[in-house]
Amino acid sequence: MASSTPILTVTPESGGAAGRSSLPGYGTELAGRYRYRLIKRLSKGAFGAVYFARCLDATAEANDVPPEAVAVKILGATRARDHLDLLKRELSSLLALRHERIPHVYDWSLEGEFPFVAMEHFRAGDLRDVLGRGAALAEPEVWRLLHDLLSALVAAHRASILHLDVKPANVLRDAAEGYVLTDFGVSQATRIRRGVLRCALGTPGYQAPEQREEEFELYDVRTDLYAVGATAWSMLTGIPLSERPRLVRDAQSGATYGLPPVSQFRIYCSPALEDLIMSLLVIDRSGRPGSAAEVLARVRGFLADPSGGTTLAAKRRRSLGAADVSALVDSLVDPLLSSICRERGFDGYFVAFEDGEEICREGEQSYHAFLLLRGKVRVERAGRAVARIEREGAFLGEVSTLTGLARTASLYAEGPVHACMFNAAELEEFVTSHPAVGIRLLRSMAERLAPGDEGGGGQ
Repeated sequence: MASSTPILTVTPESGGAAGRSSLPGYGTELAGRYRYRLIKRLSKGAFGAVYFARCLDATAEANDVPPEAVAVKILGATRARDHLDLLKRELSSLLALRHERIPHVYDWSLEGEFPFVAMEHFRAGDLRDVLGRGAALAEPEVWRLLHDLLSALVAAHRASILHLDVKPANVLRDAAEGYVLTDFGVSQATRIRRGVLRCALGTPGYQAPEQREEEFELYDVRTDLYAVGATAWSMLTGIPLSERPRLVRDAQSGATYGLPPVSQFRIYCSPALEDLIMSLLVIDRSGRPGSAAEVLARVRGFLADPSGGTTLAAKRRRSLGAADVSALVDSLVDPLLSSICRERGFDGYFVAFEDGEEICREGEQSYHAFLLLRGKVRVERAGRAVARIEREGAFLGEVSTLTGLARTASLYAEGPVHACMFNAAELEEFVTSHPAVGIRLLRSMAERLAPGDEGGGGQ
C-alpha cells in the first residue's frame, strides 16, 4: 500500500495555522491514500501525539477503505530525525504483523509537515486509565490479559520482532473486553547488537533487568516476557510501577524476582496465577520461560481446565556428572560440536534418555529442541515409524520450538540417547552465537521440509 504526497488543510476550527505549533490543531486534514480530519487528541508524547480522526473517504461499499473512526499517530512539526525513525520502526513492525491483538494499519505518509500513520481505533482506551482510577483487574480479566498479550507477542516474535515496551499504557481494550498490544515505536529485531541502540528501551518499573542495565546483547524474547509479567502484576495489584520504583529489585539485592510476590499486595491471589506471573519476573533471564508460545500454552491450559493448574509436561534435564559429560564430549567426532560442548556453562544443556523413552509427543506443546549427540531416535507419525535419526549434531523438534506450533511427530529413544536440550530463547541464542551451527540448522530444515521428505524429524 503506497501513499501519495500528503495534503495539509487547516480549517477555521483548528485555531490558526498549523505552522505556529509543533502539533496540528483540531479540524486539520491530512491525506495519504485517503483523507482524515483530526477530531480529538487522545495522548501526547515526546514524539508527537495520537488523535481520534474521521476518515473522510469512508464508505460502507468499499472493503479496502478505512472505517470512519481511526486513530492517527502524528509527529510534531519540530520533530527530530530520531522521532521519524521511531514512526518508521512502528510502521514497519505493524505492516509485518497481521493479528487481531495488534492494531491494523490502514494508511500512512512519511512526507510533508506531519508524517502520520492511520490505524485501528479502540474507543475504550488503555489500561493506564484503570490504574489512574486506583483500580485493579479481577483474576479472570488478568488471565484474559495474559492470553491476549502473549498471543500478540507470539505473532511478533515469530516475525523476529521484540516489542520492548509492554506496559499498561500500551495495552488497549477492545469492544469485546479483550486487550490489544500497541505502540511498536521502540521495537527491534531479535538479537540486538550493542551500538544499534543509543539508549535503554522500555519504561521504568516494567523494564527487564537487562534493559535497566542497558545490556543490549541480552535482549531477546524473554525481555518481553518480563514486561508482560510486570504489566499483569501491576494490573492485578492496582499499583502503577512507574510511580513505585522502590518495589523493583535487582540482582545485587540477592532477590530471585524483580518484584515482590503478588500476594503481598492482594488479599487473595490464586497460586496458579501468582506462580505464572512470578515465573516471568525472574531476574536471571535464564530462569524465565523460553517463549511467549510456551507461556500461552500454560494460560490456555488453565483456562480450559482451572483445576489442572498451569504446568506443562516438559522433559526435565537429567544432570550428568562431570566425568560423564567429559566422556561424552570426548567421544564426539565433530571438532566444532566438541568445542562448543566444552564451553563454560554449557553443561546445563545436557539431557539423557533411556531406551524406549518418549522424548516428545505428536501434538504436544513443549517447545524444546534437541541437539543429538549420541544414540538413535525413532520418528513416528500417527503411530507409524517414518524415520530413524542417528547423525551426530542433528537437530530435532526445532521447527515447533521456533514457531510455537504443536509437534508434528513423536520422538522415541532407541537405546540410550544423549542430547542437548534448548527452549526457544536458548536455541535462538545458541545458533546466533555459533553461526556455523546456524547454517547447518538452516540447511537441515530446508532438506527436511522439502517436498517428498516424509521423515520430518519430529517438528
